[in-house]
Amino acid sequence: GLAAGEAIGAEEGRELGLEHGYDIGKDLGFYRGWAQEWLRAAAAHPDLVPARAQKKLQAIVDAVNDVPTVNDENAHFGERLKAIQLKFKTVSATLGVSVATELPTESLSY
Repeated sequence: GLAAGEAIGAEEGRELGLEHGYDIGKDLGFYRGWAQEWLRAAAAHPDLVPARAQKKLQAIVDAVNDVPTVNDENAHFGERLKAIQLKFKTVSATLGVSVATELPTESLSY
């Protein structure tokens, strides 16, 4: 009884951790990719993206790169993600763009 319950609990915890880690990684990848593409656009067309926005875009890339890739209870993943989301919203407003962070997956084909 007790050993079986512990085994089931450990497996459920592992599955939940994998799902949560995947969601965090997906969000971080979106923010980094979005910022990198805007930085590429700025490099190709310097008049397109103000210098202030470029600094904020680089701050997003740096913040994502600073997130640990291992599970560390002191990493404060939630706080880091919220800070990155705030930077994203700020630079989106600066650039005057509206971005849907949920992409429709039904239109994707593999």
